[in-house]
Amino acid sequence: MKFPGVPVNEKERLKSLYMMDLLDKNDDERLLRLTRLAKATFNVPIALITLLDRDRQWMISCDGSNMRQSSRNVSFCAHAILLQGIMIVKDTLKDERFENNPLVLDEPFVRFYAGCPVRLPDGSIAGTICLIDNKPRDFTSEEINLLLDLGAIVEDEFVIINMAMTDKLTDLPNRRGFFQIGDKRFAQLTRDHTPFSLLYFVVEDLQSLNDIWGHAEGDNALRAFAKCLNSCMKSGDVCGRVESSGFAVLLAHNGEHDADAFLFNLQSKIDDWYRTVGKKYPLNYAYGMLENNTGKYADLVEMLKDADTVMYSEKRKGR
Repeated sequence: MKFPGVPVNEKERLKSLYMMDLLDKNDDERLLRLTRLAKATFNVPIALITLLDRDRQWMISCDGSNMRQSSRNVSFCAHAILLQGIMIVKDTLKDERFENNPLVLDEPFVRFYAGCPVRLPDGSIAGTICLIDNKPRDFTSEEINLLLDLGAIVEDEFVIINMAMTDKLTDLPNRRGFFQIGDKRFAQLTRDHTPFSLLYFVVEDLQSLNDIWGHAEGDNALRAFAKCLNSCMKSGDVCGRVESSGFAVLLAHNGEHDADAFLFNLQSKIDDWYRTVGKKYPLNYAYGMLENNTGKYADLVEMLKDADTVMYSEKRKGR
């Protein structure tokens, strides 16, 4: 058996996957329709839509199998995402990559595999839509085209899911997206007793900017702030536009990466933006900051309300 390699953009790929908040979800009816259709169209016992996490494969939609996850090391799809097109294995027992694979020698006894990589809206590969049979078989050019079509439909569904969670102006998660992703991160950090902070920012003087320079320039200022904010994010941080001019960041303390370091880095990015773009106005903001206090906050919503209160009471400002 040959272990799968890792995409060259693995860090960025995983970040995109986590931002979509698809892992550990199942039974989405829109995706279930596609696996049911794939199973019937190709007359196979199993059809899956898979997502490749750091160390595991998650089946977000299954038809013909009760398996929800498996080790990435034994995953056929982990090999498939390294390819530009469909990966076809007509007989696993005749392929040195898979002949001793436990998924071949034991349940579900994979003898045939065809997987089409599927991409997230930003172009990162999330996983595959794949077909599995317990006997060897051929796969025609017509069937390849049909599987490519199904892969494109899966990608369309990812776009719809992403649109519901993304702010159109800044491309950051919207309020719904921030809380959907942030709630899970909040629970994980609390459970693991990992120190973390919540920052709440408001871009200031937007009304004056709109009155003087026009609303298009106000939108540009929000986009610029969001870009600076996003450029400071590390793996595991969660950021979103939660109000018209309000942004929130949930970040874990990891070595030198804490709230103070984040704020310093953010101001440096904004200073660089001001010098590079040469705007006639500064990008002013106020912020509130809270560090976690075990047991004090039941959820992220409650903590964000306090961060908002802290900001308006203290009115700390970055210039």
